[in-house]
Amino acid sequence: MGADWLNTLEDVGGRLVPAARDFVDSQRPPLPGTGARGIRWLAAQLEDFVDRDTDGSDDDRFVEGAGALLGLLLIDHLGGRTRERDGCHRVQLGRFGWFDPFGTIQEALDAEDPRGCLSEYLSVAEREAADDGPVSRVVRVFANTLGRERPDLDIESQFELTLDLNNGASVDLARLERVARDQDDDAATEAARRIISMLPGANTQAETPWNEAAPRLVPRLVSEQFLASLPNEQTLYADALGNDVHFALQLRYGTRARYVRCAEVDSWALERAAARQQAIENLSAKSRSLRLERVTEEILRVRQGDGLDGARLMLPDLAARLTKLQPGTWIAAAPHRDVLLLARGEAIRELSRRAEDAVRRAPHPISAAIFAITPQGPRPLRR
Repeated sequence: MGADWLNTLEDVGGRLVPAARDFVDSQRPPLPGTGARGIRWLAAQLEDFVDRDTDGSDDDRFVEGAGALLGLLLIDHLGGRTRERDGCHRVQLGRFGWFDPFGTIQEALDAEDPRGCLSEYLSVAEREAADDGPVSRVVRVFANTLGRERPDLDIESQFELTLDLNNGASVDLARLERVARDQDDDAATEAARRIISMLPGANTQAETPWNEAAPRLVPRLVSEQFLASLPNEQTLYADALGNDVHFALQLRYGTRARYVRCAEVDSWALERAAARQQAIENLSAKSRSLRLERVTEEILRVRQGDGLDGARLMLPDLAARLTKLQPGTWIAAAPHRDVLLLARGEAIRELSRRAEDAVRRAPHPISAAIFAITPQGPRPLRR
């Protein structure tokens, strides 16, 4: 059978497939197949690698290849698919289950008993697929409670313990997971109920007062498609930036966030422009030190990792910062909330290609549209 089965998983395996194929081709003896035989083969490769004299780069290559293969073996056995967000690759199993195959391989390499460690993690993966793992159990409890308490809301997407709801709210269940770790489902349900009680009501007319809202406001870029998908009663504040990108507002409460409605902005007894300006000022305060990573020779990426990187397209001093880095015309794209790609004007073709690829892979895409960065703010470019 060899590795021919990998070809059948290209649609659900994504970038794990070529990494796993390279790994299998580099190991001996050949992979005998999937299922238990494939896992036993992988365990043998782990034990053999632990005994080798390797350096850090060898370790990284092994973790990447073995992790990709482990993820695909689990998908083949349990069903599921790969997901990626902000450069992190995970395997989604069942309705709500998630598994980190690369972290599992790393843990196994560091363990006194690599085979035993791998076996324990495989048990966790099976529990995740059955909605009873560390992640899937918590999300299952939350989803069931949400259905009872707030039937107007649905989980739009999930990445591990981060949920995005169909009213624009984002919920991090890490705290609920810690609470539920040593508690039964009844206790976990009560904790989920408390979280749900703090979510904004779909039909409520209650507004957050300006003195509470002002320090919590942040900008968020959204797509035309996202706005069109909202229920009629969810009229969010949104200004068009150009192409299919809009500027929205969010109120952030620690790990939770929700979008601001038009009626709420109107209740603040100030010009809408003032609310927008306050959000940008708050973002600027969070961006005094801007972390830039080089993706390629031509492309840079803003990498603060706080869910606001796409919105940093709106930073009023972005043009000045980039000019200090290198004078000339700069362009940008915000394919999703966690990514802002930057390049010089002559690299527009490569920037467009990378932005389009990021949009295809993102769970919450914004747009592949290209903007020129000017001292007056972003200006949409038409190609």
